[in-house]
Amino acid sequence: MLLTRLENDKISTLKLNDLQIKMKDQITNKVSDGTYTFEEVSCPVCGGSTKEVIGKKDRYGLYFETNLCSDCGLIYTSPRMDQTSYNEFYNAEYRKLYDANNTATETFFLDQQKRGESLYNYLDEHQLIQKKNMFVVEVGCGAGGILKVFKEKGHTIKGIDLGEDYINWGKKNYDLDLEMGTINDFSFEDQKPDLVIYSHVMEHILDLDKELELLKERLHKDSLVYIEVPGVKEVHRNYKSDFLLYLQNAHTIHFTLETLKNLFTKNGFKMICGNQFVRSVFKIGNSDTTIVNDYNSVKKYLLKIERIHKFYPFTTTAWINTLKIFYRKLKSFQ
Repeated sequence: MLLTRLENDKISTLKLNDLQIKMKDQITNKVSDGTYTFEEVSCPVCGGSTKEVIGKKDRYGLYFETNLCSDCGLIYTSPRMDQTSYNEFYNAEYRKLYDANNTATETFFLDQQKRGESLYNYLDEHQLIQKKNMFVVEVGCGAGGILKVFKEKGHTIKGIDLGEDYINWGKKNYDLDLEMGTINDFSFEDQKPDLVIYSHVMEHILDLDKELELLKERLHKDSLVYIEVPGVKEVHRNYKSDFLLYLQNAHTIHFTLETLKNLFTKNGFKMICGNQFVRSVFKIGNSDTTIVNDYNSVKKYLLKIERIHKFYPFTTTAWINTLKIFYRKLKSFQ
């Protein structure tokens, strides 16, 4: 195992509230009694079967086997819950475990809205706001906070999500056009979207090739697809160099910009722009479908941040305080 600290000891790296503990126990029981069933899968991007096990638990202390594909460098879960089990998990436990709440809150919505403003600015900086009244569709919209930003700027919006409580909250409190469902439930025959947003959604989807096939059928030739996922190579910046803190059982795939680009180019898209955050924009187009192997780079990065994590408390606040003490002592000699 690449990171021995990630052995399945069932211990959470987070402090869980009572609701989260209840959800964790509920998930564990469903795994034990066979309600949740698992399936072995090959690499979802390149189809390779050669892999290196990284760890066997997530940040909540749930069983979660994470693997590094030797053929392309994608990090993915296998075995993973099958689609039926994941559907039940999202309906019964996901939001309560992840957000520690039973339903959407104003705080959750405002956080979404803040992300929407950042997303809009990213597109604007890359001159990708193509017209004044775009038709913007968000898949996995939650309560619709991101879409509210686009609506306020004069664009027509449509949100799709499987979380009924979150959909209803956004409709009731902000009069947003949100509906239950997936991309498969909407044909958009009357109007093709100018922009489709997947913000922290792609890492949840089990059949990525099928999702992108359905998506392509619903786009026009100039449609843009915005993809934002938690980038593997930003763990040092966003998760205190703790890869375990980054892992959660709802995420079955973990992308770098390179592995995300591999997925999209394989499915007939070309990348317009992107970074390791990961934020990226794609559109339909011919491009080189060669799979770029990111294995060595990803493995080197994971081992590096694991070394940093051992000393992380010293390398942040403690290090700054040490420098301050040194500076004061230095001044006392002057």
